[in-house]
Amino acid sequence: MADNVDIKSKIQTRKNLIFNALSLFANIAVGMFYTPFLVRHLGIVAYGILPLVLIINQYISVLTASLTSSLTRFYSVAIQQGKDLEASKCLNTALGVVLIIFIILLIPLYFIIARVDKIFTIPTDLLNQSKILFVFTISSFYISLISSVFNITLYANNRLDYLNIVKIIRVSLKCGFVIVLFYGFNNNIIYVGYANFLTEIIALIFSLYLFKKTSGSKIKIAPKYFDKIVLSSMLGMTIWVMIVQLGDIGLYRIDNFVINIFWSTKESGVLGAFSELGTYIMMSLSVFSSIFGPLILIAYSKEKHDDVIQISVDQSLIVGVVAAIVVGLVIGFSKQISLVWLGEGFEIFYMWLILKVVLIPFYTTAGIFSFIYRAWNKVRVPAFITLGLGIVNLIIVVLIAKFMSPDYKAILIILAIGTLLGVIQCYISIGWYVSKIYPVMRVPIFKNFIIITLLLALISLFSYITSEFFPYKSVFKLLIVGGIVAIISFLGAFRFVLAKNQRIYLLGLFKLK
Repeated sequence: MADNVDIKSKIQTRKNLIFNALSLFANIAVGMFYTPFLVRHLGIVAYGILPLVLIINQYISVLTASLTSSLTRFYSVAIQQGKDLEASKCLNTALGVVLIIFIILLIPLYFIIARVDKIFTIPTDLLNQSKILFVFTISSFYISLISSVFNITLYANNRLDYLNIVKIIRVSLKCGFVIVLFYGFNNNIIYVGYANFLTEIIALIFSLYLFKKTSGSKIKIAPKYFDKIVLSSMLGMTIWVMIVQLGDIGLYRIDNFVINIFWSTKESGVLGAFSELGTYIMMSLSVFSSIFGPLILIAYSKEKHDDVIQISVDQSLIVGVVAAIVVGLVIGFSKQISLVWLGEGFEIFYMWLILKVVLIPFYTTAGIFSFIYRAWNKVRVPAFITLGLGIVNLIIVVLIAKFMSPDYKAILIILAIGTLLGVIQCYISIGWYVSKIYPVMRVPIFKNFIIITLLLALISLFSYITSEFFPYKSVFKLLIVGGIVAIISFLGAFRFVLAKNQRIYLLGLFKLK
């Protein structure tokens, strides 16, 4: 019986990987086209407004992402232990809280949008368009929150294949609607908001269909399942995860806001475009990283702590190695990527791109470890450390922007400090604290950090030298050269960096039988 369960788990993991790969291809295709398309048709100044809308969404997500993170933990444990009534209460309570948050924030958001030019630096001729964009983008975000609550049921059941179909629909339709609206009418940032809104409605409908398909009649949706006791349990974790989210904003997102205030929409637009590229890289890397989260939660809920340790240590290295190779390629070819991706003149900002992506290997690796302390519901210490680092970064960024000369050197210093504090957060906060839960993981975590750092430096150097010999400026030639470097790097890392059991695990994912 146990063998059958293990075989089913491996088959589902392989299926998850296949659909993760399809999601990867969709993200790469859209990522290579979408942002350059917007910059080319809107101009960098108008495009620079889009990241500003996301800043408001990120502050709202401090509440909602904290809630969904807590829901993931409690719902997953309930499902794996066969407690359907408890799972129904978790889901309905989360939906109720999302509705309450929506109602509470309606009035504050109205005043923010009405006075958006007092908060951000926005050109006068784009002000009315910007307000409409804010309305539809924030509305889209709320709809996506409802989808995300239902999609947690897919995550808890390890149905990442279905979850990735939702992601593919979301990224493809968003791009498709923008193209149709731009060519059918005109180039206007309002249509980006319309496209987001239409996409999220379709994604919600499909998410509801998948929820009914996978949960059947076991999980009920009704107001009577809103439970105050469950809410109290979830809020205990939600508050601390919320603090982590606030710290993350202070570490990773505040730079764009400050640069918009102290510089202009142009600089925040360039930085926003590079941040978007980093987001696409993170989404692409989730091909590997996302398949391990459910496995860790399932192992924890079944009290298989040796499995939790083994999965976390092995898969964090695998994810970190893949991330180091991808980011090393971007760093080495950063000048050509900046030019090809955004256009002539943007290659002078290549150091911004490097500093926006260099943290990704460490962040994705730490993300694997974070599943451990969330599974244990021990988020208080990481929350305080992350918030403290976020506040330190915010203070330093504002001081630099206010007192240094307003040139691009100051922006480089801002980004470099954020990167340094981000590495500290990943391995001092998350790595150290996880080793307090499982002391046996202390040495493997430190070892993985050294390996990933050295590999990132090596691949970056290899890619840079290659870019100097082949300074191509066309997308096709750059993809060919970059692809060759990537293949060589992957083969080398597979043979000389990964342990035998890790190589066997990876190969097993691709076996057809």
